[in-house]
Amino acid sequence: MFKASIFVILVAILFTGCNKVPVKQGKIIYTITYQLPDSLSRYASYLPKQAVVYFKGDSTVTIQQQGDEATTVIRYQPTSFLRVLLHSSAASYQIDYAKADQTQLLPAPLGYEYSSTKDSATIAGYKAYKYQIEDKGTGLTSDIWYCKKIAIPGSYLTMPFDTTYGVPIEFTTKQNEIPVKTSLKEIILGPVPDGVFSTPPGYRPLTPQQFKDMPVEN
Repeated sequence: MFKASIFVILVAILFTGCNKVPVKQGKIIYTITYQLPDSLSRYASYLPKQAVVYFKGDSTVTIQQQGDEATTVIRYQPTSFLRVLLHSSAASYQIDYAKADQTQLLPAPLGYEYSSTKDSATIAGYKAYKYQIEDKGTGLTSDIWYCKKIAIPGSYLTMPFDTTYGVPIEFTTKQNEIPVKTSLKEIILGPVPDGVFSTPPGYRPLTPQQFKDMPVEN
């Protein structure tokens, strides 16, 4: 009887753990699509078509690259550390954003209102549920899909959203008035590359205000 009780307890623990799979280290790949107006369609080839997020514990680094240009965002959520690295063939910049300044990077600085729907779908192999979000500043609405069966640290891509509903795995935001859809493609568990959370040499430090005041051509 004692052995049978132990077996029942172990089985219960096993199934409890399967309800939410902990992910400690690995890589997440997202696809990115843009709804460009006809007047801007010629710029499509210059825009990154995917984002790669490496995660380890509570640290994440988000990399978007197209040709010689790359944007890298290093984030450590417990201390609200956020560093943006911008690289091109012409120059490389490092901008550190204090917590109070990070709203400058958000597509909806005032946040979103969330409304649940009855819709569900399988996205990248994960069951997801659709919510409608409304930008508190502009009133514009879009869709976001949440999954409750995975647990990964928040990255630069997901930081605008309320994660009490789950992990955002597909969402549409507006960036410079252009709708941008980000969709989970794959999660790969395993060691991350050495030095992936470090800043390479040669990056010029700027404050957020200095970067904001830079002429567009830079």
